[in-house]
Amino acid sequence: MRQKADILIFIKGIIVQFGFAISAILIFASSLSEWEPRDHWGVLCTYTLLTIFSTFAPIRLSNTILTLNNAVIFSGILLFGSWVGVWSAVIEALIIGFLIRFNPSKALANIGQLMMTIWVVDQLKNWLGSFEAFSPIITDLSLAVIYWFVNLTLCGLGISYFYKSNWITTIKDMARGFTSTYLLLMILAGVGARLVESYGPLTLIPMMAAFITISVVFHHYYDSIQKLHQKVEEAKSFNHRFLTTMAASIDARDRYTSGHSQRVAHWGREIARKIGMSSEKVEEIYVGGILHDIGKIGIEDEILNKKGRLTPEEYDRIKQHTVIGYEIILQAGMFKELLPAIRSHHERIDGKGYPDGLVGDEIPVMAKILAISDAFDAMVADRPYRKGLPVEEALNEIRRGSGTQFDEILAAHFIEIVERLPREELESIISQETQSQKQLQEAIH
Repeated sequence: MRQKADILIFIKGIIVQFGFAISAILIFASSLSEWEPRDHWGVLCTYTLLTIFSTFAPIRLSNTILTLNNAVIFSGILLFGSWVGVWSAVIEALIIGFLIRFNPSKALANIGQLMMTIWVVDQLKNWLGSFEAFSPIITDLSLAVIYWFVNLTLCGLGISYFYKSNWITTIKDMARGFTSTYLLLMILAGVGARLVESYGPLTLIPMMAAFITISVVFHHYYDSIQKLHQKVEEAKSFNHRFLTTMAASIDARDRYTSGHSQRVAHWGREIARKIGMSSEKVEEIYVGGILHDIGKIGIEDEILNKKGRLTPEEYDRIKQHTVIGYEIILQAGMFKELLPAIRSHHERIDGKGYPDGLVGDEIPVMAKILAISDAFDAMVADRPYRKGLPVEEALNEIRRGSGTQFDEILAAHFIEIVERLPREELESIISQETQSQKQLQEAIH
């Protein structure tokens, strides 16, 4: 597998570093003859100015900056052919080369992919122009999409090579980031080209005003989005600190379970990631682990911290923490997606759990995951009245309970997670107390 990956990287490197560069040289050379006639110098000067303007007037998006130069290049291809597009691409490359730290390999790859995009679009323009049945509007729209697709594909290939990422994933991320804006600019460029063709160069004035307006609007829009995103991240950070402190408070009521909720949350998150759950679900399970024992708030201290064996009545009372926690969250009207974790994390696959005696698939996946996490931490963590079980013995207990107490598939995944962890890291997780727990204990003492 590693050898295959190395071969793919080597092939990608040949294409990007040599194929792109050679293509750029050949396409540039083939365009030189078109720059010679005197009547073309006006066009070249106009597109030089447009390229300079577009390079210094980018449109800022949420996760990238999109220059207007592709729109300028596309309009040049539509009006005059590939030689104008090549000219603009060269001017842009020179400007960028002087303004930022020059990297020859990346610069050649960038100009190469742009030259290849220009050449492909020009060839298809000439081919589509041979069909009289196609209206100019359909042709221009088709070419705009083709320009976007070819440029995205080649640019994604270059980025994936230099930054060691997957090509398809890179293209998907780029497409999600700015596809709609990119296509809007290309369509406006096509409209502008046809207006210039029909009414002369003066129509460039309202078109440039339109581009400036779009740039300003997008700048303010994405600036607002960024500020909102910052507020959301601050709220998430606050929620995380709040929940961690709450978990520490819950565990502090039970002197036998210091840091328990945080460790249950950790193992639950690892299982959720292992089975391929979405990032949102992984986060839900983590928070569910933090709050799974919140119902212990409603259990009397003399029962919760009893040193001796619990009576059957006292044990029944302890079991009520699942229902109490469920009611607390239900009444609070927050974190309702966590209700299954709080109420059902002591249910068993064979139906012998509590509080509802659920069987098999009746138990929510979130609760099944946290049941394993909860049981494992309860077995391996040290308590004042006993030493925690060795990890191997606790895992054997998980195996023995697989299919009866625990979900078989989830148990197998959990065992694999634990067995693959380095011993030092595993011991650190098992013995750790959360920072908020330590702070809370310091405040109490």
